[in-house]
Amino acid sequence: MDVLELALGLTRAMLAAAQAQEWPRLIELEAEREPLLLRRHASDPDSLARLDEILAYDRQLQAIVGRARDSAAEQWQQETDRARAIAAYARP
Repeated sequence: MDVLELALGLTRAMLAAAQAQEWPRLIELEAEREPLLLRRHASDPDSLARLDEILAYDRQLQAIVGRARDSAAEQWQQETDRARAIAAYARP
């Protein structure tokens, strides 16, 4: 199998993992994919099309991960605010 085709398959699996919020799996897949993308690639139309598709999936991944990060930050802030309120109420 072509290296870019393999990287594309891993990218699709990464997108599925992100959509399922399977963050450890996403990290594993990214680690497997990274060395494939760091290689030198041909500049023929097929290779360029695969790279474009990988980049498009990466933009989707960034959006999903960004939303998850923002949600986690919001939850953390709410819990911090809650803890402060409890601590303030508990003070004599």
